[in-house]
Amino acid sequence: MSADQPGPASGGPATFVNSFTLRTSPEEFEDVFARTARFMERQPGFLGYTLVRHLEKPHSYVNIARWSDVAAFRAAVGQADFRPHAEALRAISSSSSNLYLERHSAIGEAR
Repeated sequence: MSADQPGPASGGPATFVNSFTLRTSPEEFEDVFARTARFMERQPGFLGYTLVRHLEKPHSYVNIARWSDVAAFRAAVGQADFRPHAEALRAISSSSSNLYLERHSAIGEAR
C-alpha cells in the first residue's frame, strides 16, 4: 500500500486494489496481512476490505479495500504508524497497487 498513488484528492468513494505475490507461506502472509487490516480498520474513512486468494495459484492474493474518499486513504497510509505494516508486507511479498474512484456498484443477495 502506498501513499504515492495517482488520482484526484477527492471524488467520493475510493477503492484500493493491491495484488500480492508471496515469498512466504500463505499462512504467514495472512497473519501479517491481518495485523495490517486491524490497523486500517481503525482509520477514519475506512469502509471495509476483501482479501481473496487465487484458486490455482496459492501464492497469489488480491486485496480490495474501500474508503470514503481518496483523502482518507492517503491520510491512513501517510501515517508513520503505517510504515511498519507496509515494510512487513514488502518483506514477504511483492505487490502492485492502484487506487480507483467508484463509478457504479451493486451488491446482490445469494439466490
